[in-house]
Amino acid sequence: MRRATLAALCALGLVDGAFPSTARAQADLASWFQRLLVARYAAMARGDTAALRSQLADDLVWVIGANGAEVTKAPLLAAAARPQVPVPRFQVDSVRAQRIGDVAIVEYRRADRREVGRLEVTFWTRALEVFVWRRGQWWLERHTQAWLVTPVTPIALDSAALQAFVGRYKIAPDYVDDVHWEGTQLVATASAQATGAILVPVSTNAFSPDSVGALMVFERDATGRVLGYVQGYPDGRVVRAARIP
Repeated sequence: MRRATLAALCALGLVDGAFPSTARAQADLASWFQRLLVARYAAMARGDTAALRSQLADDLVWVIGANGAEVTKAPLLAAAARPQVPVPRFQVDSVRAQRIGDVAIVEYRRADRREVGRLEVTFWTRALEVFVWRRGQWWLERHTQAWLVTPVTPIALDSAALQAFVGRYKIAPDYVDDVHWEGTQLVATASAQATGAILVPVSTNAFSPDSVGALMVFERDATGRVLGYVQGYPDGRVVRAARIP
């Protein structure tokens, strides 16, 4: 094989000896960043802003997963300095890292665990971060994260109880949600949608579409007749849909 051709194949990872070294390099980089992330979140949990500051670029942008707001370095450090009660415990796993010149792209999954009385509450997010190599170290330039939805725990409702919710609900003019039976399950299908969402009961009047969707809470009058539903979305929108007689 000609030397130029061999070099090209090695660069593409198509020669046996080339790909394992690339894989090892990425694994080593991911392992290094996992240690960095664990140290950072430990610093955040104990309010150690000096340790946290040593990882953050001056032009950092930190996007908050819950509302999409952008926070810069100074406000993030100020927030980290305030004691958190209860103190969170962070877990980082599934770290993947790729280096492109002086830039590293790192993604990982994070668990935030907090104890409230005897209850432990855990939130999962997936994060993507961009680091830049300057002055002999990696500096965090940008952090974004998205919440990972945990499927709900359903309750059992008999068909007679579920039948009360069957009907058509007006979300907006010419936009209707049709709650109907498909086999033994309640399904909500909105106008122009080919496939509906299975309504999974979580209480006598509340349902989670497909077990992960925005919660739908049905409203009743004094006699128990279903009047409509209210649905809140992660972006803050609240939709009210009145039942069509």
